[in-house]
Amino acid sequence: MKAKDRRERILLLWSQRPAGKRTVEAVLAFYGEMALAFPHLLNRYGGDPYQNLVADLKGHVDERKPNSRATW
Repeated sequence: MKAKDRRERILLLWSQRPAGKRTVEAVLAFYGEMALAFPHLLNRYGGDPYQNLVADLKGHVDERKPNSRATW
């Protein structure tokens, strides 16, 4: 699979998640789902598959709500 096609598939799956489930906090859960259902989409050119996913999702992760009680 071409890198462009692989990334497009990941972004399609990410965009299908419900509102509130496309946040920074949801990336780890999405990674777990991807590892079970579509592990071939996570494997690209070696390296850390989670970090690769984070790079693929860059610019597509919803920001926290302003009234969030985050400590970071």
